[in-house]
Amino acid sequence: MFQEDSADKVKVRLKVGSYEVEIEASLDQIEEGVRRVLEALKEGEGTAVDRAVTDRERTKPQTCRQVVERLLVEGFFEEARTLSDVTREVARRGYGFDSTAVGHVLLDLVREEKLSREGAPRRYVYVSPSRPQSTDVTTSSARQASQLEPEGRTS
Repeated sequence: MFQEDSADKVKVRLKVGSYEVEIEASLDQIEEGVRRVLEALKEGEGTAVDRAVTDRERTKPQTCRQVVERLLVEGFFEEARTLSDVTREVARRGYGFDSTAVGHVLLDLVREEKLSREGAPRRYVYVSPSRPQSTDVTTSSARQASQLEPEGRTS
């Protein structure tokens, strides 16, 4: 973005990554100023990026359990999630764990009470135990039984 002032000065605003720089100089000096700023930003970002990559690699989860536990810490289970939801998210993050491995980890976390499991077999959903449970106290079997009774008949 260029803005010319009345005294033959130019303002240039640069945005590189997370940095934003504004340079004000005469028209014949602006090119050199921009070049210097870009070189400085590239040098500074290069070392920061290198450090971030090595830190990320050092803390990158190695096991299926570590990946699922990271999902838990990040709040992924604030919403109810199926086994296929979790397996898909694990794969989206670049891990090749199959649904059997993910299912075993989820079961372990349920047994350790780090996750809650709701629903029926083969239709379970996993949710963070800190999430409020549903207030509906009617069980599904009671609902089904009440639907089977003929209308107008009282016991």
